[in-house]
Amino acid sequence: MRSFQLLLPNGGAVTGIHSIPPRSASIQHHPLIVGLHGGTYDCHYFDANGEHTASKLSTALGVPFVSIDRPCYGGTSSFLPIPKDSDYANETGTWLHLYILPALWAKFGAPNNCNCIVLLSHSLGAIGATIVGAKHAQEQTPAYPLGGIIISGLGGQLIPSMIESPIAEPNAPPDHVVFPVQMKDALMFRPGTVHPDILARTEKLNAPCPFVELDALRSIWVPRWKSEWAAHIVAPVKFALVEQDCFWEGTEEHVRDCVKAFRKSIRVDGSLIRGAPHCLELSFWSQGWYGSCFGFAVECAASFAVQAV
Repeated sequence: MRSFQLLLPNGGAVTGIHSIPPRSASIQHHPLIVGLHGGTYDCHYFDANGEHTASKLSTALGVPFVSIDRPCYGGTSSFLPIPKDSDYANETGTWLHLYILPALWAKFGAPNNCNCIVLLSHSLGAIGATIVGAKHAQEQTPAYPLGGIIISGLGGQLIPSMIESPIAEPNAPPDHVVFPVQMKDALMFRPGTVHPDILARTEKLNAPCPFVELDALRSIWVPRWKSEWAAHIVAPVKFALVEQDCFWEGTEEHVRDCVKAFRKSIRVDGSLIRGAPHCLELSFWSQGWYGSCFGFAVECAASFAVQAV
């Protein structure tokens, strides 16, 4: 994929990578899919190597795909320190909704004749996607069309070890946490779920994670996500948990409980992916998962077009 940088109306900038293939004549309504990476990764999470990349489906279907460095990651501007009247989750959602997604739509969506944005979010990146969905639903004149939201690797019930385990202290750079690669890989992948080529690249994929983002998972997301954000989303939602997750309970019951939270959504697809590890996009399930995500996004674009008539 090709790198880009866009200036934002608040004086900041967003960086990332994109795949803008020729438009496919077999698809009438094209979404712009925007990837939101999880914690300790950056935009290259969705383009790890030639086999584990969203660009394959993007090219095959002629669907534009953009992956950004989320705020406080990579070359995208940081909103730290957080204003006293706000928190990390809401600042992330606000930056995405007011500044980043309108800029991406103006640069990559409208000029390529897309009719909506579909968010493809993983793990901590799904916090921002969920808040965006709520903000967009309550906005009278949003600056971009939201056609759907895809969420994986983020739930509502942490496994017991994650409930009790202490949060790591910042080490480097200031206010950020850098996890040792071996320890991180042992969490993100269970044995037999990932190709050795990916493990050889995990050091390059490793990124400093804001300390406050890790803290927000338990202090903000878990107690508040259902009532404050999920309950307001109207856009279609594709929600998935994996059986071998290192953070969340990988059960059908948990999936059903999470799906119920999106009670205003016009469509909610929920699934438990058996045997898969936390990082779906980097695992043996990669292209199968991307296939289902791109298929869902194209369906969302078609539904969006019909509803707009």
